[in-house]
Amino acid sequence: MKKILLISFEYPVGKTYCGGVGQIVKQSRNVLLKLGYEVYVLISSNFEKKRPVKLLLPDDSLIRYRNFWAFKKEHGWHRFNYIIQHFINWTKELKKVKTQGDRRPKIIYHFHSILKRERDSGFKTFNRFLLNQERMIEIADRIICPSRYEYDNFMRYFPYFSEKVALIENTIETFPPQKEEMQNISNKYGIKKNDIVSIYVGRLERIKGAHILIKDISKILNKHKNLKIFIVGKVLAKDIYKKFRSIEKRFVHQFFYIRYLEKSELFQYYYLSHIYINPSLSESFSLSTHESALCGNALLLNRLAVFEKFKDAAMFFSNHDGNGNDFISKYEKLVKNRQLRIGLSQKAIRIAKDFLTTNRLNENFSRFFEEL
Repeated sequence: MKKILLISFEYPVGKTYCGGVGQIVKQSRNVLLKLGYEVYVLISSNFEKKRPVKLLLPDDSLIRYRNFWAFKKEHGWHRFNYIIQHFINWTKELKKVKTQGDRRPKIIYHFHSILKRERDSGFKTFNRFLLNQERMIEIADRIICPSRYEYDNFMRYFPYFSEKVALIENTIETFPPQKEEMQNISNKYGIKKNDIVSIYVGRLERIKGAHILIKDISKILNKHKNLKIFIVGKVLAKDIYKKFRSIEKRFVHQFFYIRYLEKSELFQYYYLSHIYINPSLSESFSLSTHESALCGNALLLNRLAVFEKFKDAAMFFSNHDGNGNDFISKYEKLVKNRQLRIGLSQKAIRIAKDFLTTNRLNENFSRFFEEL
């Protein structure tokens, strides 16, 4: 049985927040296990070898190592047939692997353009991160792009390596509605029949547009007493978090912050919601947008190229309006107009279901490794 090592800075283990990259790693692991591979996941949240790392085994048990060297001593790179890198950790180590003969593991880079997109959006991105990404692209035997949008980005940023690239689109993990759990949530937060429920899922930072959401949200909460907003995600910007907490204290029956939810539980919040809000300034795919669409939410999205598939099935706003008025006005349209919400949500459901129906993650991974 061939062994595969996935490397990531995050993975959904335990009750801790995990972003889109970690969820995609989980998808990849599940598919590869079904295909008969022996799959391990090296989880390292930083770049220092002296820091602890974790290793998820094929049987779901988790081993904690006091540092990277302890992991390497027990396993080593050459015990694996394939290494799939999901960020830019340990680039120098992988470069050494590349020079060690024919029996070395094949190196695959799962490409995310977030570093380039952050820089293009005017955010500070460490030069060493960008350099490490370029090194990973050079080192890799093959490169996987997880969405059509990311494939186009790769071709735009790194055309000289186009022969290495394969498009293997993400899929969506789904969970059915659970009436008892939904009723418990409704009771806990006082959700009534005529209330309008909105949900934001993502890290609390500027690149995710959290500042757009909170800028004038108090006005709309004041105006619509039947509006409730759930914020689900990890805090990365303390100034934004303080503002969220201030709003939460002021609107104790309308505004709720939840740091972490199990995915199956998060889906129950989706099912209870009417409006999904994504003000992000940069996305490569957005699992939560697809998930919420599948659960019947009307989508309120920043106008990004990655959301082109929802162009006739969502309410779009522009973040280029410096006052944030476009976001608030579009949000209020959805709050006021039930028929508009229903119409958009029905269109979004069809698009999300069609995406699920046509997605071929298992087949694409199988063919990818057969050709490698």
